[in-house]
Amino acid sequence: MKYKALVLSGAILLTAAVSSTIAAVTYLRPQTQIKQTQIEQPKIQQSQPAPAPSATTEKLNPPVAASPSPNSDPARLPIALVDESVQSPEFAKFLDRTKQAVRDRDAKYIRSIVTSQTKFSFGKQRSIDYLNPENPNSPFWASLEKALALGCSKDANGYSCPTVFQQFQTALKNSSSPNMDASSAIVVVGQNVNARSQPNADSPTIATLTNEIVKYDTTTFQNASEQEKAETFRLDNPNGWVPVILPNNQRGFVSSRYAYSPIGYRVLFGKEGGEWKMQAFVTGD
Repeated sequence: MKYKALVLSGAILLTAAVSSTIAAVTYLRPQTQIKQTQIEQPKIQQSQPAPAPSATTEKLNPPVAASPSPNSDPARLPIALVDESVQSPEFAKFLDRTKQAVRDRDAKYIRSIVTSQTKFSFGKQRSIDYLNPENPNSPFWASLEKALALGCSKDANGYSCPTVFQQFQTALKNSSSPNMDASSAIVVVGQNVNARSQPNADSPTIATLTNEIVKYDTTTFQNASEQEKAETFRLDNPNGWVPVILPNNQRGFVSSRYAYSPIGYRVLFGKEGGEWKMQAFVTGD
């Protein structure tokens, strides 16, 4: 799959050199954040989506090495998110250390795992300086943290994170959704994640989603105000919202903390000189 860049209203994402544009999703950090009026508390529920919408029963599950439960609704598109990093104790230890560095905003550590060959775009070669890791508020940190949150998939050269990046294609092959592709999809990760009628936590729940793929609502995004585009409809903002089209074609909104783009930011790790290094941190298709 070629990697097209995600672009929001001409504002280029962190990897500004990516040439192609997709107006569906944006990763830019806003100057201000829209706060939800209600923080939804996770609660353990059954792994299958509830037959009727519940109030606030969202839970961000870690990936598990198992397929989703069979779903009687053929319109739904489940995805199995398998964290393959646990298969290598050595890499798992490295990944835990990297996650801690991200939580600490430890720029020195990040620079230690970056090389002169690490790719930060699909165009002109850029260095880590471009992402300004010394600034704890740099959008780089939020995007990297989200990319590492779900674990990683093994590939020929090492590991890619998050798992959504590789396992989306597998889910698509096993589905009957010919009109779905990476640029028009959102992967909702979690158990009984609420889809709401409006982009706020006080609005009614119209459906619940569990580890499944839905369509990104490009029309709602394009018709939104510039403020909504810059502050609300962003995947890297945990207080943001993502407009989606549900399996029954109803339009709704999902908290961005549970929403991933299959072509969003991902980080690739591989061994160089016997040590794990960051080989790429890119977005796009």
